Amino acid sequence: MRSDLFPDPFHHASVDECGPSALTRGERVLLWMLRQWVTARVLGQEPGERLSREVGSLVSSRVATAFILLMTTIEGQVRRPLRIAAPCRQGYAEDEQRLITACGVCPAAPEIAERLLEHLVMTPEAVVVAARFLNSALAHEALALPLRFEEPAYAPTTRPTLH
Repeated sequence: MRSDLFPDPFHHASVDECGPSALTRGERVLLWMLRQWVTARVLGQEPGERLSREVGSLVSSRVATAFILLMTTIEGQVRRPLRIAAPCRQGYAEDEQRLITACGVCPAAPEIAERLLEHLVMTPEAVVVAARFLNSALAHEALALPLRFEEPAYAPTTRPTLH
């Protein structure tokens, strides 16, 4: 797909508009980076270059590098395509929830993080190591991720019925 034929859906995107209102600033930054990565893939761009440019100016090059490492690790062993919501959507997909929650809990409970990721990747242990690095980089920028041990609340999906 040629990126010059399709507009960038992130052209005017803001971190503050990304995801549910209950997310912390660190979680919003993480969700925003995840959606930036997917947008780059869809537009046929190199996501690492896009993230280095966008995140490096928004947060820091350390956070950008840590996130690129995480996504490279995930992409190398993903079991299926990740379900990622559209850019700047107020809600978020289950796979996004799992990744963000796993990044938050991995320093305190890596086994919980691994369980959250085991249906997404073949070796969750490697992803947890990269997630710990990202968590540390975010904390260094005062964007620490919360420890969310409760079960994520999934919004019930309503589907049209045929009568």
